[in-house]
Amino acid sequence: MKEDNYILFDNYLNKELSASEIISFEEKLESDTNFKQEFEIYKTLNTSLSSKFENEEEEQKLRNTLSNLGLKYIKKEKLVKNKGKIISLFNYKQLMVAASIALLIGLFIFKDGNPVYRDFSNHNPLELVVRGENNTASIKAEEAFNSKNYEEAFKQLSILASKNPNDIEIQLYKGISLLELNKYKKAETIFNKISSGNSSFSNTAKWYKALGFLKQGKLDECKKVLKTIPETAEEYKQAKKLLRKL
Repeated sequence: MKEDNYILFDNYLNKELSASEIISFEEKLESDTNFKQEFEIYKTLNTSLSSKFENEEEEQKLRNTLSNLGLKYIKKEKLVKNKGKIISLFNYKQLMVAASIALLIGLFIFKDGNPVYRDFSNHNPLELVVRGENNTASIKAEEAFNSKNYEEAFKQLSILASKNPNDIEIQLYKGISLLELNKYKKAETIFNKISSGNSSFSNTAKWYKALGFLKQGKLDECKKVLKTIPETAEEYKQAKKLLRKL
């Protein structure tokens, strides 16, 4: 199971997905057996682990116990090879289950701590409509960004921006790429320009400006920006969730 799936599962259970995201999620549950199985495991374990205790000391003891059990379980599960050096499928599956449980336990133990950038940096895939003579750069930009090669993405987006200076979406993804490359000042400059305008990306830019402050550990600045995101914005639920954790 992937950590990204756990975040998606958590958002679904906490009713923090948009209407379209809920439809997409439930369609995947119906069509993807493995995904559904992962979700059922997560839901069961999360419900059990999230149960309330009489005091904080008891809860902390459970957290410590689960953490130790997860580590011990993984250590006990060893890959058994036969003479042909083929990994036993049964033991391999056991190891994957053990690793998944340990990861879930780890997420549970730390999810109530201070929020971090990676918990909220779930970027929408880059899908540009710029084509024609810029087709090659558009394809390269999409492939690079969606595969998290942000240095190459920034390079290709810069080429596109030079030929399409009024395309706000290209500018936004340039800013996101810079943020991922830890070039905070340059990213913030782009986000400020977009957020001060009237485009449909205005609130998205505010959200990423806030994430930039979060990534730098500037929590007060992060809070201030989050509070400027209106209830009508697509990013409002996530902004509200992050504010609760700060």
